[in-house]
This record gives sequence, structure tokens and C-alpha cells, in this order.
Amino acid sequence: MAARVTRSASGGSRSTDAMFAEPHQYRNEERMMTKMLDQLKNGRLPAELLPLLRNFHTAVMESPCSRCLLLALSHDELGVIFDGLADPLHPVVAVAFSSTCKGLRTPLLAALEVLQQRHAKARALCYTIGAIWTHDETYVDCSCATLRDAVKLELYPEVDLTNDDMAVLAVLLANWLPKLRMLEVIGNDVGERTEFIQTLCESLGRGAGPSIVELNFTCCKLRPAGTKALALALRTGALPKVEMLALGGNCFGNQGVAALALPLRKLPALKELFLWGCDIGDEGVASLMADLGKDDFKALTRLSLYKNQLSSDGIATIIPALKAGAMPALRHLKIPRLSPAGLEQEIKEALNAVRASLAVHVGDDGETDVETDDDDNSDDL
Repeated sequence: MAARVTRSASGGSRSTDAMFAEPHQYRNEERMMTKMLDQLKNGRLPAELLPLLRNFHTAVMESPCSRCLLLALSHDELGVIFDGLADPLHPVVAVAFSSTCKGLRTPLLAALEVLQQRHAKARALCYTIGAIWTHDETYVDCSCATLRDAVKLELYPEVDLTNDDMAVLAVLLANWLPKLRMLEVIGNDVGERTEFIQTLCESLGRGAGPSIVELNFTCCKLRPAGTKALALALRTGALPKVEMLALGGNCFGNQGVAALALPLRKLPALKELFLWGCDIGDEGVASLMADLGKDDFKALTRLSLYKNQLSSDGIATIIPALKAGAMPALRHLKIPRLSPAGLEQEIKEALNAVRASLAVHVGDDGETDVETDDDDNSDDL
């Protein structure tokens, strides 16, 4: 990992305060309407506002000197539009909207104050993160401007984030990190960070992380309460495109995997699921496999369950699921070494009798995957 960039946290605060405190120069209603239409096309505003905004845009074009037509909107409609523009990383558009014409600033004052607070917290988060990866694989200084274009965030223990930082990150994941594809929060299992990931998961709303395809929470002290928060976020539509989910090294046990079982199986794009070293027993695997249908875990190609407290009976619960047609794309399964010695070979033969294309790997502490010729050599995260 590249060295973290050190910077001053004080720069820019004076200009930010001025942006919120003074009426903005961006008072042209026609330009403001065009900007809102652009935001709507990008999914930042509800689609049902399109006819309304188009009518307003036409009226402004026909009579540009008329009274500000935005004042005809209800308080709720103004709130919806403002929320769609209120990017904590780039608040200038929302501030401009509130200053488009006289009479808008007062009803939006409370919302502006919230946005100003979020912007300050976002700037502090950028300073703490230090540096990020951009779309062209460049490691750059993290600022509000560069974070909006980040494709990968690596939040390792040396990035000294707090629970408050994770709550801010969750707000940004809702709408404001459109290019982010990979989020790694690895090894944050030191000190008192037992609620670290739980805070992030509890703050994830519907549709959060719309572009994320890889999510890595390895060794982050994720406990049953945290998995329940993650499960709730997934059920409400968060991380709709996630393809790889790594939760290894978190001791959430049977209770945690039971909470995750239903939402995980419904993720349409999930290809790789890493649950190694999670203190899962036979009961946990049974809950993961219970009542699976043909459309469950439909895209899953790799499942890692080694370093767990599993017996042959627990692993054998996978067989009925395969027989029922569940996990149709599964090609790689990693299980723990069993006792007595050689028992895993019987399990492998039983699994292969149901699905000959399934490569079963046996692993333990310090061991690598037992690969087959058709294995893609993917790392066990």
C-alpha cells in the first residue's frame, strides 16, 4: 500500500463557511433548472419530478423575467429537490439552488445547516483517509473533489477512523460515491473498535453503495449485532451489485450467519462469499443452506467455509441444496480439515456425486487451497 499523504486539516474552511453564509452568485433560474434536470438524469432526483421540472424549465425559457417559479413548489417538493442536490462533497449546487431567487433561502435554512455540518464532517473524513485510488490506478491525496471519483477505498488500521467517520462514510455511500467499486476495511480489529463496522452497516440506507462490486470486511470484529445490521441493509436494497463479499476472520458464529442467510442468497450478482474463520458450526451452515431454491445464490461460484467448527454432518447439509438445484454456478467450495483423518475425502466424493463440476478444497491454518486444473487461482480472502 502506498504511503499515506499528510496534509493540513485547516485549509479551505474559511471559503467553505463563506459559501454557506452568503447568497451564492448562481442566481440564474434557467441554469439552475438545467442543472436539476441533469441531476435527475443521473438518478440523484426522483423520476416522478421530471414532468414538473420540464414544465418549469419551459416556463422559464418562455418568460425568463417572471417571478421565480420554484416558489410554487410545496415545502416537501423543495425538500426532495434539495436532498437530491445536497452532496456533502460538493455542496455548491444545493447552496446555489437555495439562492436561485428570493424566498427560497428561508424555507431551506435548516436543510442548509445540516448540509454544512455534513460537508465539514466529509472534509474531516477525507483528511483522515489521507489518500485514495482513482479510476486510472493513481494513488492521490484524498479531498472532497478526489473522493467523488474514487474507485477503491482501503481503510486499514493505520487509517485511524472513528465510529462517527463510518457514519459519514455511510451517508456518502448512499448517493455521492458513484464510481466506487471496491471498499476494503481490513484488520480494524484492534482496541475498542467492536462497533466499527456495525456503525457503518446501521447507517446504510436503501440503494447505498450502488456501484460497489467488492466489499471486504476481513478481521473487523464484526459480531452478531453487526451482521444483523448488515442483513437489514441488504434487505432494504443496499449493495445491489456486490459480486464479492469477504467476512472472514469475524467471530459472529451461528447467530450471525443465520441473520445473513436470507439476504445473502437473494443478492443477484454475488459470485464469491468468504466466511472462513467466523466460528460457524453445523447449525450455522444448516441455516445458510435451509430451503434454498433454484434462484438462491444464483451467481455464486465460490464459497469458503474453512477454519470453522464444522463436522461432516454440517458440511453434508450442502448436498440436499445442490440436489435441489440451488447454487447452480458453484464451482469452488473450501471446507475445514475433518476428524478422523480422511473423512473429508468421503464428503468430497459425496458432493461430487451430486455435482461433478464442483471442486472441493480442504484447508486449515497456514494451508493454501488444494487447486484443480480448472481453478481460477483466486485468493482466499
